[in-house]
Amino acid sequence: MALKPTVPPAAPISVSSVRTGTAGNTTINADGRQPTVFDYSQNNQFQLNIPIFPLTQWFVVSCNVPGVTMGQGVVPTPLIDVPLMGDKLTYDQFNMTFLVDEKLKNYIELHDWLVNMAAPQNTAQFGARTSEYVIAPSQPTKFYVDGQVVTGSTSDRDLYCDIQLTILSSKNNPVAVITMQNAFPVTLSALDYTQQDTDTSYVQCNVSFAFMLYTIAAV
Repeated sequence: MALKPTVPPAAPISVSSVRTGTAGNTTINADGRQPTVFDYSQNNQFQLNIPIFPLTQWFVVSCNVPGVTMGQGVVPTPLIDVPLMGDKLTYDQFNMTFLVDEKLKNYIELHDWLVNMAAPQNTAQFGARTSEYVIAPSQPTKFYVDGQVVTGSTSDRDLYCDIQLTILSSKNNPVAVITMQNAFPVTLSALDYTQQDTDTSYVQCNVSFAFMLYTIAAV
């Protein structure tokens, strides 16, 4: 035998009542809902800064702001499972594409970064290699070049780098800075060469970075 509820369910709030400015006991300020910026973000207005490897950043042709996902909990009930907000964020990888220079210097920068983290030949390869364009060669560091290892700092913290992506307005003014903290490369794509193309095409490379988290700051 089904039980008849003694209290009638509350009437749902219609969409039209929200649009007119009132929803339940809450009053919506219509003036505050009007946009103040009418220009759209352009996908070619950005600057990338990789502090320890500047050769790569100058050849970047595309990149992305990584997606973010929040996990959720679920409370099981005899009827439907009730979702609850989670307490942990998961960030997608930061992906970028860059043109490879004729001498492969920017590609070698990233390749050596991977070698210094994973040390494929011997443990002496582990260490931080920084670009000579940023840090003077006399500063202690360790890097891997043609099978030779120059000894120096072996701190694994030197293998992480904060990557900054600056979003520009249509007038080339910075509007926001996205900082990916403690980033490091995890994937470096192949370089494709062919003699079948009739027109000259330039080699591109894709690289993916993992990182701890990113912050967005308005400028």
